[in-house]
Amino acid sequence: MSRLRRALTLDPVRSEKAGRHLTTFVVTAVSTILLTRLFLALTGYPQIGGDTGLHVAHVLPGGLLMLAAVAVQLSYVGRAPRPVAALLGGAGFGLFIDEVGKFVTADNDYFYEPAVAIMYVVFVALVVGSGRWRAHHPLDEDEEVANAAHVLVDGIAGHLPRRRREEVLRTLERLDGHFAARELHGLLSRVEPSPTAVPHRLENLWARVGELFDRLATTRWALPLMGACLLLQAAGAALVATGLWAEHGGAGVSFVGVLAGGAVAVAFALTGLARAPRAGRRAAVESFERSALTSLLVTQVFLFAASQFAALAGLAVALVLLGLVEADLERVRARTGG
Repeated sequence: MSRLRRALTLDPVRSEKAGRHLTTFVVTAVSTILLTRLFLALTGYPQIGGDTGLHVAHVLPGGLLMLAAVAVQLSYVGRAPRPVAALLGGAGFGLFIDEVGKFVTADNDYFYEPAVAIMYVVFVALVVGSGRWRAHHPLDEDEEVANAAHVLVDGIAGHLPRRRREEVLRTLERLDGHFAARELHGLLSRVEPSPTAVPHRLENLWARVGELFDRLATTRWALPLMGACLLLQAAGAALVATGLWAEHGGAGVSFVGVLAGGAVAVAFALTGLARAPRAGRRAAVESFERSALTSLLVTQVFLFAASQFAALAGLAVALVLLGLVEADLERVRARTGG
């Protein structure tokens, strides 16, 4: 039994850039859904196949794009294929999950109202779940050095931008005690950097977004901006709940969900503000983080079920708030050693 367990055990090395590739995947998928639905609405929902009796659903090209993403990953080594695979896979998955209403209804109803909420739950669970996992299970030294060795593949092939090379060299200097770090540092130091290619530009885009949040978190406007986002969330939830009450003449599932999620988010925010004078900034920001996550995982689900695309504004505010909170917490934890 133990021999069989060892044979079935998977022990992959995690990528340090997984968060950025996952962000590319999700942003591409969501953008594909929005553009697809906009195109269909503007063109009167045409069917590919016309009057021939055939209907080529867009789940099929979605599957082909996901196949292309897998083929790119299997066909090339190094890091460059990953952003490309994230783009292709995200577009394919967006076309696939856009038709989820057909998959979960007996009459293949593309316009099934909870479909957008189902999509939203899938994407948020993917992003928040992977983020929580990475936060609680950071890469160990062996994995960090293994990632550096993977970068060396691009360098040997002449596809390593200067910025990425310098970033990895700094990591290897920090891990100088590891048996392979010094040798890898020497090899990478001799690699000639190349111009930044399109896949690396995509990674740099998300790096710049992260740097923007980091800069905002160090300014005196950080907490006021978080407070403004919290107020916007609360006001938006209240307005939508009022509209739902007026539209349906009473309390429906969406009304209760929006109201309950908004109330819990506000409670977390107020708790943070109350704890700040006694427990310090970190306690306040951690409460703001709980408020932002409650909005993402509860309030926005019911908002999307009730108002679909109108809920995008609330999602944007929640993501800005979460980005600020995470950047601020990262800085505070680094300073306090926790």
